[in-house]
Amino acid sequence: MTEYNPKKIEVKWQKRWEKDKIFEAKKDPKKPKYYVLEMYPYPSGKLHMGHLRNYTIGDCFARYKRMSGFNVLYPMGYDSFGMPAENAAIDHGANPEEWTDKNIDTMKNQQKRIGLSYDWTREIYSHNPAYYKWDQWFFLKMFEKGLAYKQESYVNWCNTCATVLANEQAQGGKCWRCNNDVEQKFLTQWFLKIRDYAEELLDGLNTVDWPEKVKLMQRNWISKSEGSIIKFPIVGENKTVDIFTTRPDTLYGVTFMIYAPEHPDVRNWVQGTEYEEEFEKLYQEVMKENKFERTDIEIEKKGMFIGKYAINPITNEEVPIYIGNFVIYEYGAGAVMAVPAHDQRDFEFAKKFDIPIKIVIQPHDYELNVDKMVRAYEGDGILVNSEEFNGMENRNAINAITEKLDKIKRGYSTINYKLRDWGISRQRYWGCPIPIINCDDCGTVPVPYEDLPVFLPKDVKFTGSGNPLETSESFITTKCPKCGKSGRRETDTMDTFIDSSWYFFAFCDPPSIEGDIPYNKDLINYWGNVDQYIGGIEQVFTIRRTSKTQ
Repeated sequence: MTEYNPKKIEVKWQKRWEKDKIFEAKKDPKKPKYYVLEMYPYPSGKLHMGHLRNYTIGDCFARYKRMSGFNVLYPMGYDSFGMPAENAAIDHGANPEEWTDKNIDTMKNQQKRIGLSYDWTREIYSHNPAYYKWDQWFFLKMFEKGLAYKQESYVNWCNTCATVLANEQAQGGKCWRCNNDVEQKFLTQWFLKIRDYAEELLDGLNTVDWPEKVKLMQRNWISKSEGSIIKFPIVGENKTVDIFTTRPDTLYGVTFMIYAPEHPDVRNWVQGTEYEEEFEKLYQEVMKENKFERTDIEIEKKGMFIGKYAINPITNEEVPIYIGNFVIYEYGAGAVMAVPAHDQRDFEFAKKFDIPIKIVIQPHDYELNVDKMVRAYEGDGILVNSEEFNGMENRNAINAITEKLDKIKRGYSTINYKLRDWGISRQRYWGCPIPIINCDDCGTVPVPYEDLPVFLPKDVKFTGSGNPLETSESFITTKCPKCGKSGRRETDTMDTFIDSSWYFFAFCDPPSIEGDIPYNKDLINYWGNVDQYIGGIEQVFTIRRTSKTQ
C-alpha cells in the first residue's frame, strides 16, 4: 500500500494547477458566471485560523460552482494601506512599503500552499500606485460634483503625538500610543457627502436578498426620521439655532435648551464671563467621556447654565441655555430643545438643576400632576397649556404646530437621517494621498487627471509625532496647476475604506496605471454582481456606504 504524503502530493498538483492556469477566469458567454468574493485581508504577516476558515468557505463555493458548470471568478488581493505598517516604521525603523511587501509575500505563499483556487492574475493591493491612482481619480470626480468637501470638525487629538485618533484609539480619554490625555479639537477635514444617498441606500435594501437582521442593522444605521426643523432665536444675537425634532407637539413644554459642551458657540459665549472657569472644568471632564457612553440613557447627567438665553419661537418666552454631557456636537445642531415633562433625559436634568417642568400632554385615562411626577410621560394624549392647540390629540398636533411655525417662518417639516457625511482625512503617511493643491491665490485646486497618481514620497521621517508627510519638502512644495505659482500639497491621506470601496470592481478588470478609466464597464456588467460574499457583517456597512458614492 502506497503511503499518502500530503506535502509531496499537494505541491505536485499545485504546481500543475499553476502551470495549466486552470483557475484563471475569462469571459465566456457559453457558461453562466459566478463571482465569489472574500474580504481582502490586511497583510499583517501570517495567516491565522480565522483566515483559514473564511477562505476555506470561499474555496469550497468556487470549486463546487466550477464543477457545476459555472464560469467562476474567485480573486484575491490585499488591503495594504493602514496604521500597522506606519507603526512598524515608528517603532522599529522599518520601511512601510518593504514591510508590507514582505508580509504580502508571506501570506500569498501560505494561501498558495493551502491550495486555495484563486485567479492570481487578478491580484490587487491598495498601496500599488496602479490601484491608488484610481482612488484619487474617484476623489476628483466627487470633488467636481460637489460630493467631496472640506470643513472644520471635532476630532480626537493627542498633543504629544500631534495626530488625530480614531475613537477606538482614545478609549477613556487617553492616547493609545503615549497614554496622555486626548482632547477634542477643531480641525479642517475632508468629507464625502454620503448622506445625500441615504434614501437611495434605504430603497436598495428592498432589492437585495440579505438576512432581515442585516437589513434592520442597515436601516438603524441610516435611521430615517420625519420631523420638523424649529428655529430658536438666540437672545442678543442675530442668529437662530435650528433644532430637528420628531415632537413639535411638545414645543409649548420647552423650558430650557441644552448645548453640547464642545459646540463652538458655547466657548465664545462664556469667554470672559463668570461662567468660564466652571465651563472649562466641566468641558475637560466631559471630553474624556466616550461619545457613545454620553448618549446612553443611563449616564449620569452633568451640565451647567452658561448665562445665555434662547426664545421659544411659538410662545416668545425666553428659555435658559445649559450645556449637558449627553448632547453631542456632531448630532443634529449640537443642541436640543428640552421638554422635561415628556422626555426622560430632560426630566432627570431638570430635576438635578431645579429647572421648571411644564406638562403639555395629558394621558387619556388619568391626569398628570407636575409636583408628583417621578419620571417623564412620553406617551400620547391630549394637548394642554398649548394655546389654540389645547384639546387636540398630540399626534394630530404635530402637523398643526409645524404648519403654524412655517406660517410665521420659524420652522418647517423635513426628513432627517442619523447617517452622517464620511470624514476621510487621516493625518498619516501610509495611505492614499489626497490629490489637492492649496494655492494662496487660487485656493483649493484639484490635481489634473494627467498628473495622477500623486505618489507617496520616500523622503519622510517617522518620529512618532505628527504627520510624516509634513517632513517631505519634495512632496509638500509644488506648483499650482492653475496659475503656476508656488503651492502646497494636501498632506492628509484617505481613510483606508476608500481602497475597499471598489475592490470588487477592480477584480473584474484589474486597474492599470496607464489607463484612462478605472475599469471596463462591459467586464463589470459581465462579472457583476457578486454572487457569494464571505466576510464579517461590519463589511456590509462600510463597503455599501463607501461604494454608493462612486
